[in-house]
Amino acid sequence: MGILRRKDKSAPVADASDPTVLAIADAPPRQRVRVGGKITRMRARPSSGLPSLAVTITDDTGTVVAVWTGRRAIGGITLGRSVVLEGVAVRRGNQLEFTNPSYTLLP
Repeated sequence: MGILRRKDKSAPVADASDPTVLAIADAPPRQRVRVGGKITRMRARPSSGLPSLAVTITDDTGTVVAVWTGRRAIGGITLGRSVVLEGVAVRRGNQLEFTNPSYTLLP
């Protein structure tokens, strides 16, 4: 099981003007990317008998799902909160899904 890591507070703060944060529609699958948006849906869903938290992130161009295994909740991850995800996404159906991505909470 992977370790959930939150970005260091001393790291530069990412926002919409950060050139390393891609629009969701421009994020390629199976490559390390950073995408940002607002949390629009949260649900706890069991996966192979383990709890997991599935969070839908939306920007003006699309949606991605971030799934953290072994978690039912994560402090600071709330509906309407802006967040930047970093990790490798895979295509599941017609959308991208991150498994245990790193995240940065935005103000």
